[in-house]
Amino acid sequence: MNPRNFSLRWRHAACLFLIGSISLISSVTFSQESDVGVPFEILGKTMGPIAYKVTIADHPESISPTDLQERVAEVLENVNQLMSTYQPDSDVSRFNRTASTEFQNVDPKTAAVVARAIEISKLTDGAFDITVGPAVNLWDFGPKNLNFTIPSVAQTDAIKSSIGYQFLEVQLDPPAIRKSVSGVNIDLSAIAKGYAVDQVATALDRLGCRNFLVEVGGEVFARGQRFSGGKWRIGVERPNDAGVSLSKIAEISNQAMATSGDYRNFHESMGKRYSHTIDPKTCRPVEHTLASACIISKDCMTADALATAIMVMGKDRGQKLCKEVGADYLLVERESDFGDTLTEFISESFPLFNPPQPKNSPTIVEEILPVFIGAALIFGLVIISMSVGAIFAKKPITGSCGGLANQTNEDGETTCGICSKPTTDCVEKNA
Repeated sequence: MNPRNFSLRWRHAACLFLIGSISLISSVTFSQESDVGVPFEILGKTMGPIAYKVTIADHPESISPTDLQERVAEVLENVNQLMSTYQPDSDVSRFNRTASTEFQNVDPKTAAVVARAIEISKLTDGAFDITVGPAVNLWDFGPKNLNFTIPSVAQTDAIKSSIGYQFLEVQLDPPAIRKSVSGVNIDLSAIAKGYAVDQVATALDRLGCRNFLVEVGGEVFARGQRFSGGKWRIGVERPNDAGVSLSKIAEISNQAMATSGDYRNFHESMGKRYSHTIDPKTCRPVEHTLASACIISKDCMTADALATAIMVMGKDRGQKLCKEVGADYLLVERESDFGDTLTEFISESFPLFNPPQPKNSPTIVEEILPVFIGAALIFGLVIISMSVGAIFAKKPITGSCGGLANQTNEDGETTCGICSKPTTDCVEKNA
């Protein structure tokens, strides 16, 4: 997801089996607070149109489902009020409106997120940058998303002077941020959803929940186990311009997962594809063919930012970065701008879920072969039996007994006695 528009980043890569979407006044799947079933779910919307879902596998008796629901909504609303670019009184909006280069007081949460954003910007050599918003808007990937026209070199050069994380400074005590260039704006949408997930998870921990899954717009944190036992299973979408398909399933516990990709939001012009992922250094869409990046980390804020950064960096640099920071990855690369061939690159420790494979149904050959072998054995035994009489009686094989009727036992009975219905022909010919 590129900064500047929460709704534009699909991330939803993450295609979770557990995505919900209803109004902010969310509903919980219980009938009576005194008889709460588990697991139960809290669903709603936040940050505008972004759906969230919280699945709780164990309900602590110390808090009612209604209180849990209200607490989740309160945490998400607080993050939105502080970091939204649409709320005029948010910390971010107030900072963007001012031309002052002095420190501006902000909430401790806002300062913490900006500080982490700057750390990841340094870690990724500027691939992640919360000041890239003007370039996103220039390429018509911003909130207005007008008719697309390719910006001129002069236009992209004109905005470079106000884009760069190095123009930002943050202090935590007292919490404040400043810009060294008056035209610098920030947008936290490439990190705020992950932070919101972490905040909800922290709140649930404090309330005594030990097994739950938090998902905000495709960003996920899983604690403990599913209600049925075992780690939480999260589906990851396979990039597909024509639709959605499930690529892999990850099993995670006490981990976060975030996914970013370019296939849901792009422009086409003159047979060329322009990704919504903007490189902050060039102020132009990236030109590599990395289609999606799914990242697993200890916290969702980091996973969220890394997924965006790797979409800027490309496959090779992205893999190297993940190895350096100890994050697992599943990267998908296409052969060309509109190529159908996709190649996956997965870290060795990526926690893939491999469901048990059903036994294959036997083929026609496998079904017939035992019958054929059994029939052949019986036929062979019949031939051998017919031959025995001829060998021992020194006579040619005649009749259905093959001459066995000529042999008698100590009581003078013939071998034909073994037949339930010896024929007259058999007895006469062997007399």
